[in-house]
Parts: sequence; structure tokens; C-alpha cells
Amino acid sequence: METLWEKVKKGFIIAVEKTDELTKMGKLKFDIAGTHRRIKQNFEELGGKVFDLIKSGKRKKPVTEDKNILKLIKNIKCLEKELNKYEKELNNLLKSS
Repeated sequence: METLWEKVKKGFIIAVEKTDELTKMGKLKFDIAGTHRRIKQNFEELGGKVFDLIKSGKRKKPVTEDKNILKLIKNIKCLEKELNKYEKELNNLLKSS
């Protein structure tokens, strides 16, 4: 038969594990929100640069050959991969709990 102390220890261990799990979920949700924000900022910057290039009329090459445009597209792709990783981690945590 379990003593009161053993029951308290088990309860404490379970509480610590659950707290750790919830902390990880919270951090992942925070990372996901931050990554969404950075993707949005990159899209806004991309749209502004494309608009400026088209508006100026000084474009000799297609917009897709502009170094700044290509850099922003690359950043967005990297951020989308990062977002995907965070979302998979969160889903795995949710499934395991």
C-alpha cells in the first residue's frame, strides 16, 4: 500500500511533467506566431519592392531577376520551412499528450 508521501511524490512528478509539456507547447505557439509575423513582413516588403520597380518604369529585366526580390523570396521560403517544423513539433506534442 502506498504511503501518503509516495502519493504526493507521484502527483508532484506528474505535475512537473505536465508543466514542462505545456511550457514547450507555449514556446512553440509563440515561435509559430513570430514566424507568421516575419513571413507577413517579408511579403509586405516584397510587394512594396515589386510595386516600386514596376512604378518606376526603369526596369530592364523581369522583376524576378532583381536581387532584392530573389532574396526576399528565399527568406520567405526559409521561414515557411521553419514554420512547418514548428507546426510538426506542436502536432507531435499534442498527439503525445
